[in-house]
Amino acid sequence: MPDPHRILDGLDPEQQRAVMAPRGPVCVLAGAGTGKTRTITRRIAHLIDSGQVSPGHVLAVTFTTRAAGELRSRLRALEISGPGVSVQAQTFHAAALRQLRYFWPRGLTWELLDHKLPVVAHAARGVGVTTTSESLRDLATEIEWAKGSLISPADYPARAATAGRDAPFGHDVVAAVYDAYEAAKRDGSHLLLDFDDLIIYAGEILREPDAAANFRARYRCFVVDEYQDITPVQQRLLDSWLGERDNLTVVGDANQTIYSFAGATADYLLGFTRRFPEATLVRLERDYRSTPEVVAVANQVIGAAEERSPGTRLELIGQRDRGPAPRPAEFADDMREARGVVAQIKHLVNAGTPPAEIAVLYRVNAQSERFEEVLTEAGISYQVRGAEAFFTRTEIVQAMRKLTDVAARDDLPADADTARVVRAVLAPLGLGADEPAGPHAKARWESLRALMSVVDELLADEPGMSLRRLVSELTTRAEERHTPERTGITLASLHAAKGLEWDAVFLVGLTEGSVPIAQAISNGAEAIEEERRLFYVGITRARVHLYLSWSLSRTGAGRVTRRRTRFLDGIELDPRRSGRCVECGADLVNPESRVRGRCGSCRIEEQGDELLAALRAWRRDHAQERGIGELAVLTDAMLEAIADRRPADTAALGSIPGIGPVKLEQLGGAVVELVRARGGARRG
Repeated sequence: MPDPHRILDGLDPEQQRAVMAPRGPVCVLAGAGTGKTRTITRRIAHLIDSGQVSPGHVLAVTFTTRAAGELRSRLRALEISGPGVSVQAQTFHAAALRQLRYFWPRGLTWELLDHKLPVVAHAARGVGVTTTSESLRDLATEIEWAKGSLISPADYPARAATAGRDAPFGHDVVAAVYDAYEAAKRDGSHLLLDFDDLIIYAGEILREPDAAANFRARYRCFVVDEYQDITPVQQRLLDSWLGERDNLTVVGDANQTIYSFAGATADYLLGFTRRFPEATLVRLERDYRSTPEVVAVANQVIGAAEERSPGTRLELIGQRDRGPAPRPAEFADDMREARGVVAQIKHLVNAGTPPAEIAVLYRVNAQSERFEEVLTEAGISYQVRGAEAFFTRTEIVQAMRKLTDVAARDDLPADADTARVVRAVLAPLGLGADEPAGPHAKARWESLRALMSVVDELLADEPGMSLRRLVSELTTRAEERHTPERTGITLASLHAAKGLEWDAVFLVGLTEGSVPIAQAISNGAEAIEEERRLFYVGITRARVHLYLSWSLSRTGAGRVTRRRTRFLDGIELDPRRSGRCVECGADLVNPESRVRGRCGSCRIEEQGDELLAALRAWRRDHAQERGIGELAVLTDAMLEAIADRRPADTAALGSIPGIGPVKLEQLGGAVVELVRARGGARRG
């Protein structure tokens, strides 16, 4: 008799209920950090140990090779497979490919199309469309979305318009290219199949009774991980696998649905119990990843979502010991934000946090440039996850090559405006005045715009810089960052961070137009709510330390042009109200530490040190002018609190304990002005 304790060991009551649910349909709504992978692998082990299914009859599917590998690793550790027989844990595409190779009918040949862009380009030329590399990739993205959503070329224009698709050309043009692309893959009895076709044809083959009977005799129990990410075409394949059976376990979190742009939908997860009224439904809400302080912010952010269905109302409950409160920070411009973040990273590393356990997360890849630059200056190694480092991206390499060629020419006027020349060089590469259509074209435009920002700053520091000298400076920067070590701080987009976690997470660039991104704002409430979920995913990547930052302008010159993201509106972000140290979480046991918001062993960051020195000098001068003692102006603890919190206005200054109405009236304006002059203020 199998020992049930081996399966249930270390599981909480809700996890145990999911594991021990009777054979049949089971839906596990699993919040971030609640142990979903452990739960579903233990459920598979229980079904096998209890004799309800054989190992070779189980097919577990997910969406990435990394996730499939994690499932296989966990299942191997449970030692549940018999000799020569094992549970199959694969991606949807790998499972479909294996199925096609086994069941494909004779007399009809096919091969896998590894690179579809040449075929898309051929189709585009056939309908008279001139493309760039970015518009080709955007066309391929639209075709993938349509096929994943079971949309034909004829239906694409209407469905794309309804969905607000960011297409590179008019919807009718995209439909024509899509139709021509599908035709180009057929050549008599020989077919080219792209990765979307694997899913489509795998489902079609099971319409043949013998193939269906053969497959369903082989696989009798199905498990789907990350079920909120399933597309309509993948759901159709899953339905073909199941037939009339219901031995299906799904696990997912609708609050982490962030791939709608690729056709993913949480509708199947949220509608599971309507399809299977007898299904066992289990909610996992105990968060073992993040501290209660991080969990509280995550719950507040997702709790403000509009029109939440019952399946999304998971309220995470932090299971870890208490930790430092999440820290907000507002900066005057992008570079000050990058320097402030890196200063705090240095503090964390010096305090013992391994660099590999720290991540900087942003909305779009072009935002990495500032942090790559400042990390390089600080001598801190980093890796860019999910994208190339800034100076190795195709569009930046092309731009540098063009700029180098132009700088080498001898026919440029001596008084040529360097900035104007650079813009002229970058314009044909994609740096137009307006943001282009299509996500890949937008990404190229953002990267070139980031490069132009670097150019503008170099010219602001040295107005007379020649193009040749400018290119030399850019080349030096590129070489310094050309081969960053593959360890250290992680730089990643929010999408690339899905499924990962770190001890410390910095969410940066949290302004309207970035989070939520501008096109989501123009596309309406549904798109904005997906951006909220993406922000929620970023928050829940943090185990202990969470930093939230934004800057009020790109360069700090002129007026404020940005506002903090709406997703932080109404969120409690004053860590000092907790009565605990903002850095280490220790109780603040004396009046001075409560004013500072820190215990005696935790110092403020380097930028705060500079401001603190300026505040002390100002206090000395003010005291001498008034003929009073320095401590009668403001105490040391108050100065340290001001340097750390950098209040944006007198209201924020007045929230520091001990600074009452009289001091605000006498000193508030001067103090706030000094804070602004010394690198900006924080809000929250």
